Amino acid sequence: MKDFFNGVRRHIGKMDAEHLREQYARLSDEAAFLDTLFQTIAQGIIVLDANGAIIKSNPAARDLIGMRPEDALPALAIPLGKASKREIDVTYPEPKTLELQSVPMDAGTLVYLRDVTAERERTEEELRAGATRAVRDLAAGVAHEIGNPLNALSLNLQLMKRLHADSPEVDECLRQVERLAGIIQGFLQALRPSKPNLSRGSVADPIKGCLRAMKPQFEARSVTVTLDLQSALPSVALDSDKMEQVFFNLLKNSLEAVKEGGRIDIDLSSDDNDVIVRISDDGLGMSPDQVAHLFEPYRTSKEHGTGLGLMISARIVRDHGGSISVESEPGDGTSFTIRLPRIERRIRALKG
Repeated sequence: MKDFFNGVRRHIGKMDAEHLREQYARLSDEAAFLDTLFQTIAQGIIVLDANGAIIKSNPAARDLIGMRPEDALPALAIPLGKASKREIDVTYPEPKTLELQSVPMDAGTLVYLRDVTAERERTEEELRAGATRAVRDLAAGVAHEIGNPLNALSLNLQLMKRLHADSPEVDECLRQVERLAGIIQGFLQALRPSKPNLSRGSVADPIKGCLRAMKPQFEARSVTVTLDLQSALPSVALDSDKMEQVFFNLLKNSLEAVKEGGRIDIDLSSDDNDVIVRISDDGLGMSPDQVAHLFEPYRTSKEHGTGLGLMISARIVRDHGGSISVESEPGDGTSFTIRLPRIERRIRALKG
């Protein structure tokens, strides 16, 4: 537009009235276009004069700041006639991060505002992901290095056990080595999750496999286990081995929670969307604080627990497209509910 005025100024003496009308019509159209662009652009623009007063601002500036730019001007602390760039946090009408950039002009300052909240969140997420990968790789290496001497200790203790069959000290050392090996195995499993290999099947199969494997443990403590299985249970897409691991963790927790002669009930049912597995016990129950942190690593009420078992179980269920929830009260037992989507529901969801 500046070039336009300079051109008109140079040739105005040679222009007739018609020519001038054409040139100013072009100017009017261009000014209207620029004003429309100024008013509708998503980024905020504020134009200040040499004294810092607002000459012009667009609606986006008001929306981004959450108030009239005139009212926000003192808080923005814009350096007049200088180039600058910084970020500011805005809390109204919603929390966000704005990038504020100032550019000196001939007789004032141009201020440019844009919302960078999503960019900052992505950056922070990428940093967290990078840090997680670094910690995971380091921890996996440490776990591997600890695992090697533990294996050597276990082998030597087993040899000592042959020579000293009645040594309680050797038995205790073996138990502690096995416990450490179990912690490391769970740790590595938590660090290196693998996606389930899904295929059509019945959720009853991994549960029955668990019950067969754990039968001696239930009988040793006289715990009654009931399995209520709905006839014609719908199929689900599942990795049977991984779901057996989930049910083993939940049943093991229930077994440790109930008293001698206690009771564990397993109920399998379905609705229009999901196959539902409910595992309930009449054990000690949990406090609201314990329930709130139940699926977090290293948050456990067990003397020798790590909390990794339930965390891994919850992730396996989520990887199956399902959900896991818990209800518990101190002294009134605990109930875990797992919902896995029926094959028919998954197909409908894909078609939709």
